[in-house]
Amino acid sequence: MKSARALSTAAVALALGLSVAAPAAAAADPAAPTVTATRTSPTPGFAGEDRSSDCDTDPYSGSGAGWIGLGGDLTFRATASSPTGAPLQTTFQLWDTAYGGKRTDQASIRTTWPEAATTFGRDRFADGGQYAWRARATDGKLTSPYTAWCYFRVDHTPPTAEVTTDASPKRAGEEATFTLKGTDTDAGSGIACARWRTDPTPSVGWRCSDESRDAHVVRLTDGATDIKVKPATWGSQSVYLQTMDNAGNVSQDAVLSYYAQTSTAPAAFGDIDADGKPDVLVPDAEGNLRIPGSDPRLITHARANAAPGGSGSWAEIQYTHRGTFSGAGVDDLLAHAPGGGTLYLFRNDGAGRFTGQGPVLLRKPTLCLNAAGEGISCADHGLGADWSAVTGIAAYGSPRGDSAVDGVLPNTSVLFVETGRLWLATRGGFGLRSATLLSDDERWAGYDLLTPGAAQGTDFPTLWARSRADGSVRAFSVAGTADAPDFSAFADPAAGPSLGTFGAAQHPRIGSDGDLTGDGLPDLWSADASGKVTVFAGRGTTGTSRTVTGFAPGL
Repeated sequence: MKSARALSTAAVALALGLSVAAPAAAAADPAAPTVTATRTSPTPGFAGEDRSSDCDTDPYSGSGAGWIGLGGDLTFRATASSPTGAPLQTTFQLWDTAYGGKRTDQASIRTTWPEAATTFGRDRFADGGQYAWRARATDGKLTSPYTAWCYFRVDHTPPTAEVTTDASPKRAGEEATFTLKGTDTDAGSGIACARWRTDPTPSVGWRCSDESRDAHVVRLTDGATDIKVKPATWGSQSVYLQTMDNAGNVSQDAVLSYYAQTSTAPAAFGDIDADGKPDVLVPDAEGNLRIPGSDPRLITHARANAAPGGSGSWAEIQYTHRGTFSGAGVDDLLAHAPGGGTLYLFRNDGAGRFTGQGPVLLRKPTLCLNAAGEGISCADHGLGADWSAVTGIAAYGSPRGDSAVDGVLPNTSVLFVETGRLWLATRGGFGLRSATLLSDDERWAGYDLLTPGAAQGTDFPTLWARSRADGSVRAFSVAGTADAPDFSAFADPAAGPSLGTFGAAQHPRIGSDGDLTGDGLPDLWSADASGKVTVFAGRGTTGTSRTVTGFAPGL
């Protein structure tokens, strides 16, 4: 019995609102084993939040205990240690947390190895159930206390996926709306995200957190979301969809097939994505080729690791697009690494992707002609056997006229500068057949070649050239007829009419792909070292005799 003095002291303490210390618990035996670092494998978590925890000890806060999805068996691990170094046996206790749920003990072998583990077959866990486990170790004399419970939930049922669209006709090069849908069971972990694609190649290894860099990974609000898809070509097309639940389970592919009609947009030189409008391509911060302002999570038109020369970037590559080598309605891409002996042709897949397959190697023309069409010695005029001495290239379009014929673009050609001489290579078969010498001296060294299309009052394509020495941009026009084009104006790069000055220091990369502003006149663009593009709208005479005489301030 407590003394009166002790009772009196306690009463006073309570009256004053003071706490009374509880008796100290017995100290744990310092020789007793300890168990730490409990962890569950697979790791429970929430795929939609990209969050997981080896051991969730508080299942009733926030989103609840983490989820484990389809897969193999479950393994529980812990680190068991003894201060005396004695062999330990670790017992893992599994608890079905449902009312009246069963508890099952499973012991490891006795060992001095600190890592202990046990495995429970996946059939032990009910779909939608919540479980917990804990562990303790013994050396036969002393036993550690149990660890805290590690909670998790189980989802063994994958979600479903569905793609729908309205009945409106779909056309190549025009965006159409598709609805993505996903469902999960009532006892499931819930839809976390989805990934769609137009390529039949299965999606592998994707995560919800990829949405920051992959626009094909999307969230479904109330189980659905709309996307825009631009069919690359006419004919049969498909949209594929996979959904993922919070346990990381992935649905089977849902597929919606449809037919895309031919594009109503007119074929146009400079167009890479079948919308009938010319496109600019510049390297982004990672060295990929992209249309400026496009969503970096969407299409990469030419991947950095596919750039010629092994540099892993398009920043220093000579590249150009204007017309096709494959009979398509969109541009192919030509590329040359400075000093490299190869000219590469990257074929367009119809949607503006150039590096989905390997490039074609374009051989150097072995037939050389003078401006009159007469055969000449290639070697005597500085044309080498490969492309290593070439300092500039430009896809030019058709030297016989810039207009489509019956909705089809004529074959493209290639202007290039080698040992200071300007050549025009024309197609033959699947490559370049002949090269015509347009300037038989070295005056074209130090010039950038720009191909805006028809810009000097005729249907012949114009050449613009920028001097890297003084920044002047001059225009050069084809004379004569479509059957007998005259390139005599191309002989002297300093003789063409001046359109403006764009110094190489301020404008390290410039180009022209046609009319970018929609006013009927070709424009010039400039990209700085960061890839920021400024468009300088062409000024002059519009209509059938469109002629560019200068440029407006940058947009």
